[in-house]
Amino acid sequence: MKPVDARYVTANIPALLIRSLIAALTDFGLDPSRLFVGLGLSLHDLDDPTCRVSFRQGREMIVRAMQMAGDRALGLETGIREKVTSVGLVGYAMLTAPTVGDAVRLGIELQKDTGSMLEFDMRASDEGLVVTAASRFHDPDIYAFLVEEAFASFMRIGIELIGPEFRPIRVDLAYPAPKHADVYRRVFGCEVRFGQVENAFLSDPADYTRPLATADAFSHRQLTEFMAYNRARTREATEITESVERVLRQTLQDSATIGKVARALGMSERTLRRRLAENNVSFQSLIDGLRKNRALELLANPHMSIEQIAHAVGFTDPHNFRRAFRRWTGTTPGAMRSDLSAIWPE
Repeated sequence: MKPVDARYVTANIPALLIRSLIAALTDFGLDPSRLFVGLGLSLHDLDDPTCRVSFRQGREMIVRAMQMAGDRALGLETGIREKVTSVGLVGYAMLTAPTVGDAVRLGIELQKDTGSMLEFDMRASDEGLVVTAASRFHDPDIYAFLVEEAFASFMRIGIELIGPEFRPIRVDLAYPAPKHADVYRRVFGCEVRFGQVENAFLSDPADYTRPLATADAFSHRQLTEFMAYNRARTREATEITESVERVLRQTLQDSATIGKVARALGMSERTLRRRLAENNVSFQSLIDGLRKNRALELLANPHMSIEQIAHAVGFTDPHNFRRAFRRWTGTTPGAMRSDLSAIWPE
């Protein structure tokens, strides 16, 4: 069996795209809670600005959303609903940049903080300035959706930064025309070509020189410096939490203690406590998070009893598991399982 790329299953993508996807489904009158079944996440988790998803989780939610949405142009519908501020602090930093070009370059530079599941690059060409979109992981099931969402969001952001008159010169897509190809032309208002060698959003260089009415040098510096500091702290916190979680995942059924984990990581318990505290992380919260996510995944399996799930996530007493589960989710394992069965049958 081919080993899974760790980047595919690491929850390091801000859930900003997923929030926009849920907004689109809600506008269609569809139930977004169906997206989360068995993935270790809940709709409530998205209220937390620190919520992160893995590519695997994001991919599964997008596939389910596409099944629910039917023939709708879901990627375009999702992207066109996104504002500059939909990408959090990066969006506010873009708004305070001196020019449109500065804002776009900042967005490209900080793309990992915007929740994108694609890779973006920017270059100058004879025709204009080109932003390209390429797959981070090859996945034909969601490839067109991700490009649609990205380019539609570019369109919406361009209108916000420049004005309602903004139009790209051309949009190229590296896949065949879908059934809803006519929606592309309505969204972008320019020539759209399918079956090209790359996904490219081509704009007039003159647009990038326009000053922004919302530019503010002090606020821009304050935001960019804060984000740089926060990224450094996040990297440090990620290193220690991922190390602890790796050990805990291997021993989740056992009564893991911070002392045992510290020894497995080759450090003293005191050092591990200090490093976690420095990054505002508690050992108990890491255990609870892993147990909660694993329990939610196992509840989607109708062949496992609540008692078996309790044991699998490290509880010897099912009563204690039920009490902890209610603390984590606000409901009981049985009620959650009933909800999952109703909204996403086996």
